[in-house]
Parts: sequence; C-alpha cells; structure tokens
Amino acid sequence: MRTKIQGLSQATDRNPLVEGLYRARVVHFGPAGHAPNPCLAAMFFILDPAPFAGRYVRTRLYCHDRALWKLRWFLHDFNYDGELLAADELDDRRVVGLEGVIRLAYWGNNGHRRLDVQGFAPSDRWGDLSVPQSPCESLTEAAQA
Repeated sequence: MRTKIQGLSQATDRNPLVEGLYRARVVHFGPAGHAPNPCLAAMFFILDPAPFAGRYVRTRLYCHDRALWKLRWFLHDFNYDGELLAADELDDRRVVGLEGVIRLAYWGNNGHRRLDVQGFAPSDRWGDLSVPQSPCESLTEAAQA
C-alpha cells in the first residue's frame, strides 16, 4: 500500500536534542499503555534554551516500590500540590501545565543508547543551572569542597 506523506523527502533543519538541562512544561501525563511494570507517561514541551524550544520529550515514570523515588522527585521539583502528595494522591490533570527543569542524559549498553530524562529541578533554579561554567571554575569549586 502506498501513502503520500507531505515533507517526507525533505531534510529537517532542527537541532537534535543533546545531553543537558532544559526548562520544560508538562503537556501530557497519564498511564502508559501496556507496560509490564505500572508506569506513567510524561510528555514535556521544551521552553529553554532557545535553539531547542518547541521540541517534545517523552519519558516513563515507574510506579513500583523501587522506582517511586523518581516519581516523588519529579512531583516535588515541579511543584505538584503538597497536600495531594502527602495524601498519596495523584491527579494527572493537576500535573499537566507544571514547569520545571529536566536533565537529559544517555543511558543503555551494548550499543543501544538512548536519550532520556534522568533528573529534575525546580524552575526557579533555571537561572543558576543554565549558566555554563568554565572548566577552571568547576575544578576550583571541586578543590574547595
């Protein structure tokens, strides 16, 4: 069967996402299809830095006992309602629209590496986190610690 897809033959000029920090907003949050472990799918819309703004990133946040720490980290840093969190309640409609910082990093082995969300931070820390440090500054800070 043949299907015509407009723009299929044209190269895109978008920058591929790289490891690093991005300010993002949650645009979709809910149960993830037929995963073997219970998990939630989150889709983020990248707001900053400007060369990557407008791109989307998807990830899964697992809900089993050993992985709940990452879901709690995400909810806390994206300023999810503290009362609901304390009551062990998750309202996916209240997660959509929350903003924060995500860290993308590669993971995997045997040549199967993929870029995924590996960390979170509150959006009010974006100014501190987005300023690149020179190698000399980071070495000096490490030596003083």
